[in-house]
Amino acid sequence: MKDYYPELKENIFAGAPKFSTEPAMYQWITDTINGSDVINSRNVVCASTPYKSDRNDATHQAVDLGLYSPQFRPINEGDGEYNRRINWSRIELSIECKADPTDQDPFDDTTDDLQPLAADRKKALGQILTYVENVFKHQHRTFHYMILFLGHYARIVHFDHSGVFSTVKFNYKTHGAILTTFLSRFSHYNASNRGHDPTATRLDRRGSLVAKMRKLGEAKAAAHPDDHVQQMFNASLENAWPWYKLEVHVQPKSGEPEPPRGRLRSSRPTRVTRSFVVGKPHFDAGGVVGRGTRGYVAVEVDSTGELVGPFVYLKDAWRVDHPGIEQEGCVLETLNHNEVPFVPTLICHGDLEGQVTRSQDAWAKREVKKRGSKRTFKKHQHYRLVVAEVGKPLEHFATGARLVIAIYCCILAHQAAYERAGIIHRDISSGNILLYKENGVWVGLLNDWELSKRVNAPAVRQPDRTGTWQFMSAKALNNPDKEITVEDELEAFFHVLLYHAVRFLPHNIEHDSVPKFLEDYFDGCSTKGEEYRCGMAKLSAMENGSINLSTYNTTPATLKFLHPEDQNKTHVLDSIISRLLLSFKAAYARDPDTREQGVTQAADITSDFLTALGAKSNVPKPTVAAPVTPQKPVKSKGKGKSRASPKPSRRRGRKAAAVASTTNAAATSSSAAEGAISLKEHGPLVDFFYQYIRRTDWPLNDKCEDLRAKAVKAAATGHQEAAFNPGRSESTSRKRALENAQPAPGASKRSKV
Repeated sequence: MKDYYPELKENIFAGAPKFSTEPAMYQWITDTINGSDVINSRNVVCASTPYKSDRNDATHQAVDLGLYSPQFRPINEGDGEYNRRINWSRIELSIECKADPTDQDPFDDTTDDLQPLAADRKKALGQILTYVENVFKHQHRTFHYMILFLGHYARIVHFDHSGVFSTVKFNYKTHGAILTTFLSRFSHYNASNRGHDPTATRLDRRGSLVAKMRKLGEAKAAAHPDDHVQQMFNASLENAWPWYKLEVHVQPKSGEPEPPRGRLRSSRPTRVTRSFVVGKPHFDAGGVVGRGTRGYVAVEVDSTGELVGPFVYLKDAWRVDHPGIEQEGCVLETLNHNEVPFVPTLICHGDLEGQVTRSQDAWAKREVKKRGSKRTFKKHQHYRLVVAEVGKPLEHFATGARLVIAIYCCILAHQAAYERAGIIHRDISSGNILLYKENGVWVGLLNDWELSKRVNAPAVRQPDRTGTWQFMSAKALNNPDKEITVEDELEAFFHVLLYHAVRFLPHNIEHDSVPKFLEDYFDGCSTKGEEYRCGMAKLSAMENGSINLSTYNTTPATLKFLHPEDQNKTHVLDSIISRLLLSFKAAYARDPDTREQGVTQAADITSDFLTALGAKSNVPKPTVAAPVTPQKPVKSKGKGKSRASPKPSRRRGRKAAAVASTTNAAATSSSAAEGAISLKEHGPLVDFFYQYIRRTDWPLNDKCEDLRAKAVKAAATGHQEAAFNPGRSESTSRKRALENAQPAPGASKRSKV
């Protein structure tokens, strides 16, 4: 581009006055840029938007200034220049102003990684990262530029999914030709060179594709009003959000012939492209650095502009491009070929040519002052994947039995992938287990195989931990270099089960303490030197075989899951949790509970799943003993007590009840005292889950309100301690109170490390 847009000697910023406040900077910089002859005003104009946030932005942040295409320049909504509203979906380049050149500089040139140490500078860094996160969230971007004006100094900053790099801080009054040249070139660039993804086409709201999407959604809703897939698609057709047509550059499947090449021997094969239309993403991982995964309920559009085929799920991500890491689509192809059950079915996938991050290369060239400085900048490649199944989050399970069934399905998937295909998942987490309706029956779907590896592949493939912090095993958290094993993954399944059970099922944790428990157990950490390690709550549970609630309850207790109809009795799930904790400890829980297990009137709650499971040819048939179903309780006359039929005499009934109570207590203790389940391989755990799923005494109405919601409320009012979030940038900060400020919703996806 330098050949077309040469370096300029002109400095349009040489006459900058002394700024005492930030608002004084807004007006002068806006007028200077818009009044310059060297900047192409037909492509970009500058607008100040310091006080009004985007109506679609839950963070209610607003960057000071921005460059926009003239037709999308924010409209002045009142008197004065500062009544324009930021538009994150249309901004081309962000501009942030700070009056102080040092204390508010988010970068520190004296450190090897530019990370600031002072609190105000950390706050400024968190602020600009929030701005760029909003740009990435509302647009399809390969990168984004920002200009920082720091008094009479400036930086030009480049952001992509690998990291951030910046120019050194320079005085734009004396060396402003640098900034003038950059702005001149930027204003002449096409959309792709300004950081827009050329494979994502924003749809015109008055266009035919938008009308067809709405018509399809209405037709599906009328035909199948209870279908969760059409509900998700229609929910994505939000008028205030940009809709897109996304291309997938199809990579041939194994065994398929390559597309024809051109006449020249050196020519590449013809690229096969498929297109899909999408509305608002169903899932957005957020953040600036990382995979930036977004998930959509999509429908294919053919070359004539017609919508074809069923709804599908499209995943847009910046995958780590590291030797030995397979594309997720290739992994799914292998799993599908080996008939692994309860995993997504591959439709198409492929890298987007030429869309690779650049930050890792810039940092590789930077000289370090401190020998041995550790850097983990990764090369990321833009990638899209389309699968047939559209699932919904695990937290939407209907009952405790359905939660256990979903996790059981995913353990079966994990086992088959490991034993048939030689692949281990390595990222078992809440967000990667979905609910999916298969032939009318809700099952679990083990999703997101992008961090998986071949069992016989080299152990070390990335320079840091692999997995999701909140659900990783205690051993993996305490040893960053540990190779993930089956035992680690089975423990992760337990943590997922516990996480949802504590949030939604009845237990003996005092409700006001649940947010703190979730924070300590799943987000907690300890430190050893400069490394983060497993938090004490999770580690203690694994080592002691029980979960101590002394910190959370008024009176000392260990965690128990309670029957929804009788809080003096335990839930079926309690036996599962207790036995699994015992297995991690390999000893009896330190605080045995003598409460008898609650009995529910026998209900047909799992037989539909068991029937469907038996019909699947790719799932081995378990060979276990018939389940023991507790006797059906009946009400005794006058006393309101439960006893078993047939009806005995009153004296005989009291004696029988006493014997039954003693027997049940003994049975409970005996059950808890059973040996630990081996977690070295899948088989014992699969059989264990199957035995409990076959039971007919699962409660029907045991799901409660989400107790984690209290954490969101506490965070909004400032009463909750900040949770540790490894791999996350400095927390977002607000530089000023913006109108209609509301708390941001909690993240739906756990952070990756």
